[in-house]
Amino acid sequence: MTMRLLEITSCQFGELFTLSHVYNSASFAMLNESKVDGVHYLAIAEGSHKPRLGIVLGERGDSLLSPFSAPFGGFVECEPQSIEYMEEAVGLIVDYADEKHMTLRVILPPMVYDESQLSKWVSVFSRAGFRSEIELNYHFSLSRFPKYTSFIDRSARKNLNRSLKENFSLVHLDSADRDSVARAYDVIRINREEHGYPLRMTFEQVWQTVDKVVHADFFVLTHDSDDVAAAQIFHVAPKIAQVIYWGDKRQYSSLRPMNYLAYALFEYYYKQGFKILDIGPATENGIPNYGLCKFKENIGCEASLKYIFHGAI
Repeated sequence: MTMRLLEITSCQFGELFTLSHVYNSASFAMLNESKVDGVHYLAIAEGSHKPRLGIVLGERGDSLLSPFSAPFGGFVECEPQSIEYMEEAVGLIVDYADEKHMTLRVILPPMVYDESQLSKWVSVFSRAGFRSEIELNYHFSLSRFPKYTSFIDRSARKNLNRSLKENFSLVHLDSADRDSVARAYDVIRINREEHGYPLRMTFEQVWQTVDKVVHADFFVLTHDSDDVAAAQIFHVAPKIAQVIYWGDKRQYSSLRPMNYLAYALFEYYYKQGFKILDIGPATENGIPNYGLCKFKENIGCEASLKYIFHGAI
């Protein structure tokens, strides 16, 4: 078994690989290429055969990054690969980085996305000498929704029951309409400003992403016709949607809009036939945000591990 690494074009990458998630697509990389010094589209093939694996690496300073502007990246596989091929693939990108005197950083999807293959990748990167960071990522298993009120935390159930008595309405906006997307974004912006949290995507970046690359849903939660909370959600993998942003306006927080919003979104994606709603991390640099962990667990979410691997020069 002799594997070789090929530098290919973005078009070739898009034609060769069926994606496990949207962040590994050539179109997503091209949309964000201005954020790095260069983009490397790499394919890994056995001899003269069709490539088995691929990876997109963004060049920033002396680092090669997968992803370079997304929550996670990693390898694309034409089909689930054996651990031998995976080991060779990692060895080849290590050699590629070494030749350029650059470091590597690879962020894998949360384990819930594909526990079997991701477990193998963790083994391969660990044995290849990469240093790992581990984040806690939360998700809601939508198959559990029919019995939702029976297993959530008592305080969350109390808050949900209170919110259900309010005049809330969930509005699913038109993601193809710029003004509708701006309506949801504005609520998120206010939420971030009120809490002092960064808003890493500008409105224009959000609009370009959903207009050109990602299938997305935008929601606002209204109360007596006022927009009080909102959510921005990407369809990132088969049967998996991901909350990119959600939040409420502080003046309405006593009405428990986030408990209502979570419940309504879980119901929506359950009825749409999704399996997982990825709620995102509750750690930063491996350190838990205890309040965020508690909130996500109280509303019925489960934790899974998300690995970040760093390779030295």
